[in-house]
Amino acid sequence: MGCRTSSAKRAFVRVVRTPEGTVVVDTTGKASGRGAYLCAKRDCWDEALKRDRLASALRTSISSLDAEALRQHAAQLDTATIGSDN
Repeated sequence: MGCRTSSAKRAFVRVVRTPEGTVVVDTTGKASGRGAYLCAKRDCWDEALKRDRLASALRTSISSLDAEALRQHAAQLDTATIGSDN
């Protein structure tokens, strides 16, 4: 969504709009609701949120609380990636 790269589905993180209308990270990849995929780079997540690409793909508006939770998750992905390189 953010950087528009393509790869195997498992290389991405699924974000889902739940039936209740919240937008959350789907760690199992099997949560019910409309889903979209983002790569594990913070820049990609920031771009998807900034340009409303994620909201458009999920066909919803993303609340400020949900957006902040997604940004926090993206920051953890960058930390995990940096830690795995050492």
